[in-house]
Amino acid sequence: MQGQRQGMKLSYLGSDAEELSEVLTRCIGPVRVQRPLKTDLSYSYEFAAAGRVAFSRVISRGTLSIGQKDEVPKLLILLPLHGSACVKIGRSENLISKPGEAAILDGNRLSELQIEGSRSHLSFVIDQEDIFQRLRGSLERPVYGSLDFTPQLDLAAGAGQIIFRLSQIMATCLGADGGMRDMPETLSHLSGSIVNLLVDTVPHRFSTALNQGEWLPSPRHVKRAVDFMHANLDRPMSMTEIAEAAGIGVRSLQEGFKCFKGTTPISYLAQLRLQAVHRDLLKAGQRVSVAKIARKWGFRHMGRFATEYRKCYGCPPSESRRGRPLHLDSGD
Repeated sequence: MQGQRQGMKLSYLGSDAEELSEVLTRCIGPVRVQRPLKTDLSYSYEFAAAGRVAFSRVISRGTLSIGQKDEVPKLLILLPLHGSACVKIGRSENLISKPGEAAILDGNRLSELQIEGSRSHLSFVIDQEDIFQRLRGSLERPVYGSLDFTPQLDLAAGAGQIIFRLSQIMATCLGADGGMRDMPETLSHLSGSIVNLLVDTVPHRFSTALNQGEWLPSPRHVKRAVDFMHANLDRPMSMTEIAEAAGIGVRSLQEGFKCFKGTTPISYLAQLRLQAVHRDLLKAGQRVSVAKIARKWGFRHMGRFATEYRKCYGCPPSESRRGRPLHLDSGD
């Protein structure tokens, strides 16, 4: 969703694979559409962006493949209405997208969507950073890495049914007679409800932490330690210093972080510094050295830093400097 703005809307109806590639690249990121020679294709596409969430409605007839050119730190949710499609994940994994089941796909692993015959679906594309922000707020600690949502969700019952109904409402809003077509804030609220349902009800890597109560308010000494870290993030600090600032011993500090943050104080500090680097990189110009920004926040080993950064944000730090990892307007 490179170069998008909040509230952006787009409609397309056509049959040219190259033209469709350009439209989808503008909306969801770098892709390539291919179709066999001497075959018919009809593709109808309606799109709306609301904050970090983008919604689309697709009706296609014919044979085509949509290949992703690069890793994208997004979550793609397909809600089939009619017909099936084959989703290729990585090099060897396949998933069949069919009515009655949502497909929840990691953009960092998605490689291709293959469609034959008649197919219609609704879809959401969500910035994974938006989900991470919600998790950080609930868990009161930095979170990063892969989300690992369960890849399929029953749309006939429970949260899946609610998500499907909300999606149908949004599809109606996008239609020519939709009363909320020109109300991006309303669409954004509806999209936010879907994000909350996903995080709260669909199993993912951080579900256990949420269910075990890591979201409970941290005790006072852990909060003091976190405040001290934030206030001194740009200078070296030891475990002893942090413990003294919190008014407890090192062992108690470690136990407090393990219980209420699910990590060690040093790992928590490193995650805070990664966030600081990320913020600076998003604001930095081409002439600013990535290494200079990393060292400013205490990273000395550039290879290790680059590995941890990519694990956290899904792209090399140099791409953040060019402003490329967040393709929708994040408001940051």
